[in-house]
Amino acid sequence: MRVFYRRLCAVEETVAMIMFASIVGLVFLAAFLRTFNHPLIWADDGAKFLFSWAAFIGADIALRHNRLVGVDLLVTRAAPKVRKSFEILVLIIMMALLLAFVYYGMRLSINNWDRAFQTLSFISYSAVTLSLPVASVLMAVTCATKLVTAVQNFGDPGHRMKDDAPPQMIERSSASSV
Repeated sequence: MRVFYRRLCAVEETVAMIMFASIVGLVFLAAFLRTFNHPLIWADDGAKFLFSWAAFIGADIALRHNRLVGVDLLVTRAAPKVRKSFEILVLIIMMALLLAFVYYGMRLSINNWDRAFQTLSFISYSAVTLSLPVASVLMAVTCATKLVTAVQNFGDPGHRMKDDAPPQMIERSSASSV
């Protein structure tokens, strides 16, 4: 199962990079061709489609690497077991919200089935709104993985929940800033 999850993560990162590069290339090409009076009228809709998927897949990648925005002013000053308890609680709340996103995202996708892009009329707008429930499932799997790891290592004071830089990297970066 771990091998499958690692491969899924690698595929996710590759797809997100390709989508982001495609957005940049498509928008640049559309702007370039517009200067010569040959606009790509479908470029905005194509970029919108790619952006929705890249953003939500990128959110799962950020979650996996602990790079989502968070406020941990009080939690970092707490004892290790209290800190781990808070992080477990946050993961449980996140999973509940993600499951709600799956449910309501699927309803939104179903409701948008008849809606089409303005210039890409052969593609349903559900292709955009489907990015929310799909990415929410991926993020729920990431949360579940983190939750299992957190519970298994709850009593280990040396185990760090966050994927932060090792202490030697922190010392080196603070020494170089002085």
